[in-house]
Amino acid sequence: MKPRSIVSPHESAALFDVAVQERALAVLTLQDGENWITFKARFLERDVKGRFFVLDHLPIDNETLPNLTPGQCVGVSFRQRSRKLLFSTVVEARGHYVLDDKTSVPAVRYRWPTSLTEFQRRAYYRTPVPEGMHLAAAVWGGGVSARAAPRAQTLPVFHGELADLSCGGAMVLLPVFANPAWADDALLGVELQLGDEHPPIQVDARYRGTRPERDQSIGVAIQFIGLEMTVDGRLVLQRLAAAVQRLHRHSFAVNRRDWDSKFKA
Repeated sequence: MKPRSIVSPHESAALFDVAVQERALAVLTLQDGENWITFKARFLERDVKGRFFVLDHLPIDNETLPNLTPGQCVGVSFRQRSRKLLFSTVVEARGHYVLDDKTSVPAVRYRWPTSLTEFQRRAYYRTPVPEGMHLAAAVWGGGVSARAAPRAQTLPVFHGELADLSCGGAMVLLPVFANPAWADDALLGVELQLGDEHPPIQVDARYRGTRPERDQSIGVAIQFIGLEMTVDGRLVLQRLAAAVQRLHRHSFAVNRRDWDSKFKA
C-alpha cells in the first residue's frame, strides 16, 4: 500500500500506452483563485520523444469545462487495474485531435510529467477507525485559506473526530447539534489528526453530504482535492496512505482478538 514514485521513462511510457489504448478516463483538478475545479477527460495520444500527451476536452455528465490556457498547472489522476496514478502537469496548447474515423474532437496537449505517484487502489477504500481510537478532526467552510483570512475569528469551525479514512476522503463525526449549512460540493477546510506523532494535516476538501450516525452524531462525508498538484500535497498523500495502512492493521488485530475470544468461549 506504500506509494511509489515512477520516474522511469520506459515504465511511464508503458502506463500511458495502456491509457491511450483503453481511452482511459482521467480526473483533472485545477485551482482558480480560491476555488477548485474538477473535470474529466479521456486519453487520446502520447508522445514520449515530444514529451507531451493529449486528452480530449469534451463534457462528461453535462459538466461545465474550464477555459484552459497554456501555462496552467493541472493535477491528474487515473486508474489502471489495481493501481491509481497521480501526477501534476502543465497545459501546453488547445486544439482538435483527429480520431481513427477521421472526425475531430476538442483536445488539450499537456506536458509529460516528471514523475507519477502510484497507489494501490485499496488505499482509496474507506477504512473505519477502530473502536476506542480517537482521531480529532475539525471542519470549516471556505477551504484551508479561510481559517487564515481576516474573517477567521468569526468563521464557524466544527470539531469532531474521524469515523473512517482513505487517501481520497474521510467521514468526520460531528455532534448532532452542529448542523453545518453547506451546499453540495462546497469547498471545506479540514484538519485531521492521523495518530502518527506528527502535526495534524490541513487539506481542502469537497462536502459530499451528511448522514445520521450513532451516539447522537452526524457523519460529514468529505473528498480531498488538489493533493496531487504539489510536492507538499503528495507528502500529505503519503501520510494518508501510511495512516490507512495502520488503521487496516489495527482493525485486523482487534477483529482477530474478538474472534479468538469468541472461539475460546
